[in-house]
Amino acid sequence: MEGIGNPATIFFIAGLVLLGIDVFVIGLSPLMFLAAGALGASAILYLSGWQGGILHLAGWEPGFLEGLALCATLSLVIAIFGRRPLQAFQNAGIKEDKSSDLIGRELVTTQQVTKTEGFIYWSGTPWQARLAASARIDHLGPGVRVKVVEIKNLALILSPLD
Repeated sequence: MEGIGNPATIFFIAGLVLLGIDVFVIGLSPLMFLAAGALGASAILYLSGWQGGILHLAGWEPGFLEGLALCATLSLVIAIFGRRPLQAFQNAGIKEDKSSDLIGRELVTTQQVTKTEGFIYWSGTPWQARLAASARIDHLGPGVRVKVVEIKNLALILSPLD
């Protein structure tokens, strides 16, 4: 099991290539799980061929297909346990854009608006709208002056003018 044809070497090189593509080209994607699985499979395959190692003494000498199955299994396990931490890491620096020119604009309601639903017409277009959580009232009827305090998921968050 020496040289470049060694399954441990093949999976090590494949893991490094996949990790390089993920980090430098894509930018931390699920491809990272496959790269980690390939590197883990490489380590296990290397240990199995190590003279005097427990896997070698047990008589296990895996080939390429066993390494491929090991890589797939490790990738799946790493993906199951690593998905949420990866998503948390990727979303850590994201803040909602509050730079809309609608924020601070005063409008007049055209339909009933509650804290959970409603629509308001502005510039000839119906917009989803709802009252801000800090509003002292639970609903507004048509014809009430409001101020846009936030835009969240394309819905106007309104606060009644006192």
